[in-house]
Amino acid sequence: MSDPIRTFALAFGIAIFLADSGDARADQVWVEPLRPTPNESDWYPRGIEVHRGEVKQFDARQLRIKPSDDGDELVFAAARVLWIEREQVSELESEAMRLFAEGEYSSSLLKLPDILGAKPPIWRQQWVTMMAAVAAWKSGRGKIALELVSQLDRRPLPPVAVAWSPIAWTNRSPNPSAIAAAEARLADPSPLVQLVAASWLLSSPKRSEATAVLKQLESQPRPTLSKLARVLTWRAATPPEVIESADHWEASINQLPMVLQTGPLTLLVDKLRAAGESDRAERLRWSLELTPIHPHYASFPSRRSQ
Repeated sequence: MSDPIRTFALAFGIAIFLADSGDARADQVWVEPLRPTPNESDWYPRGIEVHRGEVKQFDARQLRIKPSDDGDELVFAAARVLWIEREQVSELESEAMRLFAEGEYSSSLLKLPDILGAKPPIWRQQWVTMMAAVAAWKSGRGKIALELVSQLDRRPLPPVAVAWSPIAWTNRSPNPSAIAAAEARLADPSPLVQLVAASWLLSSPKRSEATAVLKQLESQPRPTLSKLARVLTWRAATPPEVIESADHWEASINQLPMVLQTGPLTLLVDKLRAAGESDRAERLRWSLELTPIHPHYASFPSRRSQ
């Protein structure tokens, strides 16, 4: 299917709840449906799966969950995991998430050491630390944000954590501290730090250097990063190039794992609007806001001003 709006709208309209919907205490995991095989029709998309139970493992390779109904343990490829709501979240973590959602980024960031001190599961530490990296970026602490990303990138990350990185998907002007921090780490050993830093510099006088780094990252052996690097190069396109390439870009985004699509679609909305294609931009924007890829789209990095 080539139209992401039809895909997302129908997918969320027929979301499948695969465990007891009355068990409010269970972890909830949103999972991308399997894509149709060449012998299956793709006109009517399969619904996004919502599983409830206890998350036993979540890493860069897979997620394992024990269903609430005591059925057999389920295993999903990590690239299919869109979002997770934890059964048990500490008061401290809950407060950090609330402050983040309300835009109180500095206050949210300050909660990180104590949250990590409680030693939640590794995947949850990654999740909370990436939220802190975004909070640091949003509060003008670019150096801290990139250091947190660097620490996280020392071990393989699930795609949902990479998608949640403080990547600048739009062409808003970055703050001076972000520019200075990004320049200092554009050649960082961490490919994810390079990706984030380059995205910050695309709206600065260092655009050409940032674009060169993204071009190099396109050949990265980590497919998640190489795909996102290729999309970020679109930010440098001129309005005529945007109009000429928009159909191809939209089709390319639709081929990405669903968990990676929010940032690229946000980028495309921004570029279409700047190119004078306001109707098409609004169509895509509404597809994201009315049928978000995950339940917290409103808190996605590019949804608030940088």
